Amino acid sequence: MNADTEPCAGPNERAPGTPSPACGPLPAAGMPDAGTPERSEPDRLGAFTAGQLGRLCDLVGIDAQRRTAHQRVLTDLLGPAADRPLTDPPTSPSFVSDDHTPVEFSLTFPADGPPLLRVLVEPGCAARALPDNARAAWAAVGRLAAQWGYRLDELTRVNDLFIPPAPHGPLTLWSALELRPSGPPGLKVYLNAGSRGAERSMETVGEAMTRLGHGLAYESVRSYLHPRFPERAGLMFFALDVGPWAEPRVKVYVTHHHATATDAADAARLVPGASPDRVAELCRRFGGDEPFSRLPLISCYSFTDTAADRPTGHSLYVPVRAYVRDDRAARDHAVELLRHYGIHNAPLDRALAALTTRRLSAGVGVIPYLSLVQAGRQAPRITVYLSPEAYRVFPPREDAGPGSPADGRRAEDRIS
Repeated sequence: MNADTEPCAGPNERAPGTPSPACGPLPAAGMPDAGTPERSEPDRLGAFTAGQLGRLCDLVGIDAQRRTAHQRVLTDLLGPAADRPLTDPPTSPSFVSDDHTPVEFSLTFPADGPPLLRVLVEPGCAARALPDNARAAWAAVGRLAAQWGYRLDELTRVNDLFIPPAPHGPLTLWSALELRPSGPPGLKVYLNAGSRGAERSMETVGEAMTRLGHGLAYESVRSYLHPRFPERAGLMFFALDVGPWAEPRVKVYVTHHHATATDAADAARLVPGASPDRVAELCRRFGGDEPFSRLPLISCYSFTDTAADRPTGHSLYVPVRAYVRDDRAARDHAVELLRHYGIHNAPLDRALAALTTRRLSAGVGVIPYLSLVQAGRQAPRITVYLSPEAYRVFPPREDAGPGSPADGRRAEDRIS
């Protein structure tokens, strides 16, 4: 998940185990200048991102046949944008990534297993107008559902709320795939809470939750939001799990403007079993007790039980790229967090090497978000979000926030 603009709460505010035997030796790290990503793949968006996806599939143990199938799905989701040279600007600005690449990868690290690979795509990214974007994205999701035999009943019950004839905001529908070593992918759909206008986002999400049977549990979130909306909190995404999930979720994403670690911990108190202390500890790694004023923290509340009166899961997303000097520092924070939860960092380093050959200190943004997931009795999970940097590498920040390693150079400057 990496939405870098705030669709519902203010204009232009920018807000995602042990190594597998398939992990081979790391490629040699190169040293391109920040601002010009080095790449060996053909200079077209589809081939570039599919190449990255293929290397990530190898890392998590996905076999060659499935890897090729996943690469084909990614290219198909990109539609006409897949054939555009990277030397040309995007047809329309996608807010999946900072540089408008309409793709984002992520690795989730459970405490007791290998990492899980996901890819997020904006299927309508080739369209210049939002209504066309919505039609293309809806058609793409429909094709996937038909191909894999997935039902879209819940999505169909709320699509009029989130895909109106004249949608508002910077996005309409994003889709994400959880890519598994066996079986079909898990499909997730992300919809803009402010699709009918930011001022109606509470109404829109509330109606959707009522239709899907989660109105009672959502009331606790609405009560939390009401005195803070829109100055200090805003609704961002409404999301659905589609297909063969063990426990399909409905999710609501909330931005916390100028929030402190204490504020973020309070937001987690809505969820039984979630530890506010873990949330506060993660925030303090980056901002101490200061407000997160550059980019907002994001909470995600998940709902699985229509008989419950509270959400059943909570995730916190920290936009690390806004609070560190460079990706060396972001990587070090991620490694410390993984080790804190007893997780080996070798798969993360291999993932970074699969995406880029540049020095990590030469830019910032390849790790846009870190997240902490807590749900019921499950052990906490860490997710690291990864940007393809297809169009641009952003230079290091000279104003890294409190809590970041001094200047991102505590360790060897290459991925290792």
